Amino acid sequence: MVRKITSVVFVLLVLTASAYAHGGKIIGQITETHNGEPIPYCTVQLEGTKHGTVADSTGRFTIDYVPARSYTLIASAVGFETQKIEVTVTEVEPVHLAVSLEHARVDAGQIVVTGTRTPRYVKDVPVFTEVVSKASIEDKSAANIFEALDGEAGVKVENQCQGCNFTILRMQGLGADHTQVLLDGQPIYSGLAGVFGLQQMSTADVDQIEIVKGAGSALYGSNAVAGAINIISSIPRKTEGKVGIELGEHGTNRYSLTASARKDKLGLFLFAQQSEQDELDETGDANAPGGVDNPDGWIDRVRASSKNAGFNLFLEDVFASDQVVIRGRLMDETRSGGWLTNNLFENPFAAGTERIITNRFTGQVEYQLWLPSGTEINANVSFTGHKRDATNDTFLSDYEEAYGETPPVELLRPYVAEEDLLIGNVNLVQPIGNKHRLLIGVQLSHNELDESGMYLDLDTQEPYRSTSTKHANELGAFVQDEFKLTNRLEVVAGLRFDYHRSEDEFRGSGDVLTQGLDPLEYEESTFNPRFSLKYSVTDALVLRGSAGSGFRVPYGFSEDLHLCSGSPRVYKGGSLLPEKSFSYSFTADYTRPDYTASLNLYRTDLTDAIAFSDADPSVADLGYTYQWENIDNAYSMGVEFNGSISVTDQLVLGARFELFEGKYDNPRGDWLETPYEEMSRNIARYPQTSGGLKADYTTGEWNLVADADYKGTMYIDLLEPADPADAKIHETESFVIFSAKVSRTLFDRYKLYLGMKNITDYTQEEKYIDDAAFLYAPVYGRLVYGGIQVSL
Repeated sequence: MVRKITSVVFVLLVLTASAYAHGGKIIGQITETHNGEPIPYCTVQLEGTKHGTVADSTGRFTIDYVPARSYTLIASAVGFETQKIEVTVTEVEPVHLAVSLEHARVDAGQIVVTGTRTPRYVKDVPVFTEVVSKASIEDKSAANIFEALDGEAGVKVENQCQGCNFTILRMQGLGADHTQVLLDGQPIYSGLAGVFGLQQMSTADVDQIEIVKGAGSALYGSNAVAGAINIISSIPRKTEGKVGIELGEHGTNRYSLTASARKDKLGLFLFAQQSEQDELDETGDANAPGGVDNPDGWIDRVRASSKNAGFNLFLEDVFASDQVVIRGRLMDETRSGGWLTNNLFENPFAAGTERIITNRFTGQVEYQLWLPSGTEINANVSFTGHKRDATNDTFLSDYEEAYGETPPVELLRPYVAEEDLLIGNVNLVQPIGNKHRLLIGVQLSHNELDESGMYLDLDTQEPYRSTSTKHANELGAFVQDEFKLTNRLEVVAGLRFDYHRSEDEFRGSGDVLTQGLDPLEYEESTFNPRFSLKYSVTDALVLRGSAGSGFRVPYGFSEDLHLCSGSPRVYKGGSLLPEKSFSYSFTADYTRPDYTASLNLYRTDLTDAIAFSDADPSVADLGYTYQWENIDNAYSMGVEFNGSISVTDQLVLGARFELFEGKYDNPRGDWLETPYEEMSRNIARYPQTSGGLKADYTTGEWNLVADADYKGTMYIDLLEPADPADAKIHETESFVIFSAKVSRTLFDRYKLYLGMKNITDYTQEEKYIDDAAFLYAPVYGRLVYGGIQVSL
């Protein structure tokens, strides 16, 4: 029966697509302005549509099946200024174009999709969008997404655990659970991935990373409270292969292979990367005899090995004016941390040890269809399967405290979790005249999470295996209009409805909760609007304003739950309100061929902020250990500046700076009636000032990139010191991390490079191993690396 239904759907799809197999054609060639030489493998896109292609090795391109009307064609290539050309397409005869591009002294932008879900030139998109380009990722020698985002304005990535080095990101002061991470526009970065995923995801497959700040729930649903980060996969532009080997101190090595092929309407990109790092101990506890500057045997950097491999397949004009994209990615990682003394950390069940094994598969199938009327239909099905096997010593230490002896071997079991996330998304884009572009979409998601781990019953001290089964269903429907009032003024207005329903079930073993707890059901719906405005004062100066709301509902796994052993019983009662936000921003963006500058002012107000805490007595009586609760209202606000200038044809300088303030309405509960009561109102772990400088110098075959990353003072809690009386809120010192990289390209095929991170060998001035989360700066110093990249 399923096979028959599939066959019928396939036939209808072919017939529908074939019926629309007509339209106009655009033919052209792209050359350099100063000498007329062809520019190979340029990207050509019709703005606001999915119609586009890649030029061949002679700069020639063809775009078929283009609905008859007027468009803005955008031609872009690395190292050249982006060119925009107005074209009118008819079905009578092809449009012939001769496009010439000037060499760019400053990178002024790319095609982006995150701000509006439609392809737009970054300078023209009404929603301010920042881009981490492929070139920027290579300048940093960033092996993973964590390293690629480090140092970006308004974004802070950090290590939050001394034992396992799990990392998170913060955007404009708000935590990781307030930012929606997208893979090619789809929210398949699951809860389990949110703890170690930034380090686990390689950059071998990344074309660029787009950052949109401010509440984005009107387009992307739950968790887009602070904004969205969209990781764009590589597109096969030409036939080539690259092999890279990078070797660094302390076993910090990376091996990568990428291959792409493009032939007519078929494109394939393959990638594989293995990253390794040895365990490292360079600092100590502030209370130890040697102080912070002497190793104490406790790991500062975990031993880790991760493997990524996958593909991106593009099929164009399969039936008519359409495209099929299939993506797949496999990831496998093992990391170990704990005491290095006698290699104790290699025993996953030893005291102080953490070992995490992660396996993840991500797949996407996307179909795009363009109709003669200009209508575009986009359907996407995405899936993530995630498995984790993890150990830490929480159960071991609890058992030894209760019984005065080591537990039997059969009780030493890892925390095991499996999460499956399935998302379906359908969008329709409909131009209305030359002034409006209407977007309508529906998104469905289903998430299942199974967990198990060992615990001690709080009353009887009896060991038992705790299990949980959780699932959530979400429905989102959204509409958006991009309305061009004049040639200089454009408005984007959108509204999204979201419905969330989840159910959590918890069960024990032996004599502890074998019957299980009553399932926790949670149901909520919300509307979120967004309004953006762009006004081009001149061709160079663009002003943007944006306002919108966001929301989040905690579900499944988060970085908070990572701090618990086993499968924690977490109460999420029906009285828990969704955390909501309202944010607004103003941006001024100035772009010239030899310099760019942007100024962004923002504020986000949080209502009913949600936190994770120990269960209240009444909740504990029900059998729960922890609970989600609404704690307070809060706000974050600040000013960001970004700029770059081409001093000469060889030298480009960049600068970034941010001022930040964030506070809760009231002091936090942990610090009431202490000297830190008023200080606790500050949003922690985000610097009040931050910034950086970058210099990029190129002469002939040589390139030098140097960067200084500044972090000002921030507030960080010391909640679990060896002596509880030493608990405090610490105001950190300011610091600067210097990095540099020099490279040389030989015969247009071989690239040799040598780099150094944390040149001054800086480490944080205070460290306490009893509180694993007391981290705010590097805890190990300088790292020298070098490598070679061969293009085939």
